[in-house]
Amino acid sequence: MNTMNPHQEQQAALLNRIALNVEKLNESLVQLNQKLEQVNNQTQSTMLIAQVWNSYSKSAHINLEGLGGLQPPE
Repeated sequence: MNTMNPHQEQQAALLNRIALNVEKLNESLVQLNQKLEQVNNQTQSTMLIAQVWNSYSKSAHINLEGLGGLQPPE
């Protein structure tokens, strides 16, 4: 029969709690990483739209200047 003294029982219980908490922490970190990946993907999409818009704006400005259609503010 394998019996533990109270100190060993307490240590075993603490180690079990630590292991369970580490498992929960790992699950939370996996979820956090997934959310951060989603945010990064959205940010990349937003940056792409901003670059397209900036390019369009510059092109429109150049074309309006070339056509004489861009008038200075009065």
